Amino acid sequence: MKNSYKVDLVTKMLSYVPDLGWTWEALYKAALNSKKTKSFSDEELHSLFDNKISNIIGIFNDKLDEEMGAAFNAENNKNLGVTQTVKALVLYRLKASENYKSIIETSLFFMAQPGNAYEAFKQLMKTSNKIWEITGDTSSGRTFYSKRLILGGIYSSTLAYWLAKESRSIDESEDFLDKRLYNVRTIGKISKQSIKVLERTKQELGSVMRKKL
Repeated sequence: MKNSYKVDLVTKMLSYVPDLGWTWEALYKAALNSKKTKSFSDEELHSLFDNKISNIIGIFNDKLDEEMGAAFNAENNKNLGVTQTVKALVLYRLKASENYKSIIETSLFFMAQPGNAYEAFKQLMKTSNKIWEITGDTSSGRTFYSKRLILGGIYSSTLAYWLAKESRSIDESEDFLDKRLYNVRTIGKISKQSIKVLERTKQELGSVMRKKL
């Protein structure tokens, strides 16, 4: 039941994040509007998320990952190649995020803090792994990690491009994604390439943050 409490709370919290940010105050307000957690004390709410706001953001990201997976019909897309399947899933992830653009920007600001770097990386790799799992990837060892690192870079830079302009559409971002996928046609096969992609991604996300601040 604890997980359903958390999902319900985070879903309700999204209404308060635009004004209050990813804060405990936003969580408290959400709890007051939840039948499941209305009677929880502040300490119990903190404990529910192990006293980490980053865990709350992680549940929000999991929600978007689930919506991406639900929107992708594997049977209808069974004739797609690996690259096209990855592309379709990245676009579905953006579509799942479409109504939360400002909230995602706020989460990026929060996760960009030095103390959250490891959690931010884990969340990114979780999304990347989810995409590869849906694609049917069965790789292991070095190739397994290389694929997820490269895709993490591709997804992050596409997300940064989409967020950079409020009016930028997913269709515009698709062209950007196509170029990135073309640049790593050997996706998952070159470990050095994954490092280059991630370094470029850090620069692009940093640029988006500076422009928004």
